[in-house]
Amino acid sequence: MSNGVVMFGLNGTARIISNKSNLYIDYIKMAVANAILIKKYMKNNSVCLLTDKKGKSHLEKINGTQYFDHIIIQNIVYDGVGPNTNLQVNTRAMRMGTDTIRLPWQNQSRPDAYRLSPYDKTILLDSDYFVFDNTLDSLFDTDCDILCGANVEEVGQQENLIDYYRLHHQTIKMYWATVLYFTKSYEADLLFKIVAMVKKSWIYYGKLYKFESSRTYRNDFAVSVAIHMLNGRNETKDYALPYKIMCLADKHIMTSNTGIVFRQKNQNWIGSSVPKQNIHVMNKQSAMELAERVCNG
Repeated sequence: MSNGVVMFGLNGTARIISNKSNLYIDYIKMAVANAILIKKYMKNNSVCLLTDKKGKSHLEKINGTQYFDHIIIQNIVYDGVGPNTNLQVNTRAMRMGTDTIRLPWQNQSRPDAYRLSPYDKTILLDSDYFVFDNTLDSLFDTDCDILCGANVEEVGQQENLIDYYRLHHQTIKMYWATVLYFTKSYEADLLFKIVAMVKKSWIYYGKLYKFESSRTYRNDFAVSVAIHMLNGRNETKDYALPYKIMCLADKHIMTSNTGIVFRQKNQNWIGSSVPKQNIHVMNKQSAMELAERVCNG
């Protein structure tokens, strides 16, 4: 029985932010940094990178192939029918502390994870969910075929993340695809088939589940719908991870592996620290700086 972690690495592009500096969101480098951390902190530390030819070339350029046990090259097909579900227009607005930028977002290949994973038991991990402890190892010991992030908490305690509780206040609970555990099983295969179906019919499911204002395809929404449908269109906690996903909100800044600077409700900035723990760094500028620190030792 093989266990391992799978990450996608599909790069974005550079953008000018208000201080006139370039920001390049390098998901390949984030994945390399996370692979280094996974091998340091986890027992089940085989890591697979799913990327494209451009990503593989960049991985070789930064000498990152050594940190992955498997590298799988995809021929990505952007076949969604939603307003923003193609390579040319699929974008996402992101906050970087006091700045807001809009970047291309190559997130549409996630439904392929089940088919491409080389493992019997897989943790599908966002590359900006940085591993600093061995908590994820416990997932491989469960009897579940699917587990996903159902509860989130902001480390700065300044954000209640209420907008992430449900897809819409009148519809279903949101599951975060940031951490998604699955086995090679009929149930997990069906989950990913439903995710692919939701992606291809984004407008329809947006209207049905009242997230039609989200013009960009989102894996969190697609996985949430798939879990709802798997359970006979009833809400359930059966697929919930046994712990919260800790997040750094995108308007806050991570200055070290444990140091953060966050903006209070009165708009003042204040520094703090958090225990060394797994953390989803939503501020991509901070995620890039963290990845650089890890890769540089």
